[in-house]
Amino acid sequence: MAWPVLKWATVIGLALGFGAGTLSMLSGNIISINGTAISGWYGVWSLTLALGIAGFLFGLIGALLVRAVGIAAEK
Repeated sequence: MAWPVLKWATVIGLALGFGAGTLSMLSGNIISINGTAISGWYGVWSLTLALGIAGFLFGLIGALLVRAVGIAAEK
């Protein structure tokens, strides 16, 4: 049960990053990471990677919690 939580949190993070980056690029905005302006598709993929990693870490914490609850329920 813990692996689907990790997988879907990562996929949702990647999708949100790609969607936000693409919409930002299409509207003419520049993505800024630590004060560095990143424009075009490089900015989209940078944002996608950042939110994908954040989704993975969020999913990792969720998976550990689901696994801990599962172990506690067995006892």
